[in-house]
Amino acid sequence: MRATDSRIYIDRRGRRMERMSLTQRTALRKIYLAQYPGWRHPLVGYVLCPFIVALAMLCTLFLQKMLSWLSFPGAFLILSILFLALLWGAGASLFALLLSTLLLDYYFVPPIGHIMPTTWNAAAQLVPFIIVGLAIALITAQRERARLNALGAEQELHAYAEELEIANRKLEEANQTKDQFLSIASHELKTPITSIRGHAQLTMHRLTKQKDLSPEMQEIGATLKKIDDQTTRLTSLIDELMDVSSIRAGKLELRKQRCDLRHICRTVVEDQRLLSGRAITLGMPEKVVKMQADCERLEQVFTNLISNAIKYSPEGSPVEVTLSVQGAKTLIQIKDSGKGIPKDQQEHIFETFYRTPDAQTSSKRGLGLGLAISKNIVERHNGRIWCESEPERGSMFFVELPV
Repeated sequence: MRATDSRIYIDRRGRRMERMSLTQRTALRKIYLAQYPGWRHPLVGYVLCPFIVALAMLCTLFLQKMLSWLSFPGAFLILSILFLALLWGAGASLFALLLSTLLLDYYFVPPIGHIMPTTWNAAAQLVPFIIVGLAIALITAQRERARLNALGAEQELHAYAEELEIANRKLEEANQTKDQFLSIASHELKTPITSIRGHAQLTMHRLTKQKDLSPEMQEIGATLKKIDDQTTRLTSLIDELMDVSSIRAGKLELRKQRCDLRHICRTVVEDQRLLSGRAITLGMPEKVVKMQADCERLEQVFTNLISNAIKYSPEGSPVEVTLSVQGAKTLIQIKDSGKGIPKDQQEHIFETFYRTPDAQTSSKRGLGLGLAISKNIVERHNGRIWCESEPERGSMFFVELPV
């Protein structure tokens, strides 16, 4: 690991890690110890350590008396150190190592009956035992450290999870507030806009009945036509906002009945031809294509797709609409001659309020709601909608529905 400062270090995987403070480690150790029963507390290990070591020594002396010679008299003492390390940690094992070393020196290292060895040769006899005992204590300490680190990571994950839950709850509340605002604003705006549009159309109708209009009245007529066009556009946007609000609230109703997809496609194409004055080719099978669906909602889907194809295609370029039946499914294809949609943006175009960067910088108006609404309607009919496109080669939208 490479040190960077007093609290931050980089582990073997190259991750930046922060060292825990002494206070944090103490608090974490309390949590760690609280997970074990009371008899596993380190203090209990220190209290029991002399008795366990003494028992191991008695077993060693008994075995020596039975066999008259032992090749490794510290075997039982090593087992006692390991036992204490597993149950009560590194501290108890080090205490046991100290007591065991003194007992081995007293009973087995010349001169027998003395605590401290008098020669280097005698002291060297204790070195293997001490090394094994220290290895056990070191492994135990590393094991405890690993458990503490794991517990620390778990505590951090819990803290992050709580923060994420709080953030998600706030986002959900904000989202609900936004949806409520959209719903209320849409309903409140629709009535006055409808009234303005109605009065403008009524006045236009009266002006058309008059002969020899003065220049001032002709100018008023042109202004009323602009008002009618803009209120029509606003009404369409409000309808889309209301649809989005209904979708998010799960209240978008489908009034299903037997529909002829050929009739729906023909109606939408003819309407778009009249509105845009553009060439739209339509290919359909000769037989009637019937299915159980909400005719108005499917008409809304096809209108969104065809109007988008017209909007983002160069003037004079045709839009191709094809209806075909493939087994138990019907496929509607709408092809344009626009700039195309990059691959990384195709998965986002069906998201609410999403518009591609090209659409945002263009003069074409929109809120990015049409495709999101269309996707929901198609999926509610157990169908699917997707796009295939390449830059500078146009786009093709597909709608697949069960017949």
